Amino acid sequence: MFKRFLLLAVIASLTLAASSQAHCREGSEPTAPTGSPSVPSRADATRAAEDLLDEIVTWLASNFDLPAIKERPAIEFASKMKLATMRFGDGSLSESFTENDAFDELVQRQVVALYNNRSKTILLPDDWTGTSPAEQSILVHEMVHHLQNLAKLTFECPRAREKLAYLAQDKWLGRFGMSLEREFDVDMCHGAGFLSMHVLTVS
Repeated sequence: MFKRFLLLAVIASLTLAASSQAHCREGSEPTAPTGSPSVPSRADATRAAEDLLDEIVTWLASNFDLPAIKERPAIEFASKMKLATMRFGDGSLSESFTENDAFDELVQRQVVALYNNRSKTILLPDDWTGTSPAEQSILVHEMVHHLQNLAKLTFECPRAREKLAYLAQDKWLGRFGMSLEREFDVDMCHGAGFLSMHVLTVS
């Protein structure tokens, strides 16, 4: 009788120990993160841009001599260095960007966004979120080029094509008590500044 009692006690002890070890293992396992960092995703930025397009087209057609064409551009994102490389389009020049940090910074500041005529694509910087009037104004600028492209408008020179885009951008900012000069260091009177949002004529 005593042996049977002792055997049962040993079995109970072993069972309790195994249960405790399993519980410890479960408690020590790392838990999966419950949420992602609050950084806007590329999908969120694309959605923000697309949500603005119809409003921008209607506003541009109402305020400037541009057609209210609803054909939407493609929206893509790229680093500022990539935008600079695409803007200047010279392979040897793009390779030299990394040789001078000061020049890198200046070039990246100059190139804010691009529009590709051939592919009908607006290229925005990869930190664009569309949450501020300044960022929205960049999209306004490029939508001017998109409408100019769809309407097959011609200009004497690139500067003439850019003029309307800058005027529209400045007027959009004016709705919020802002200006192109204050937000982007662009002198509307003399056409001087660091902002560069150009049309690409090649894919």
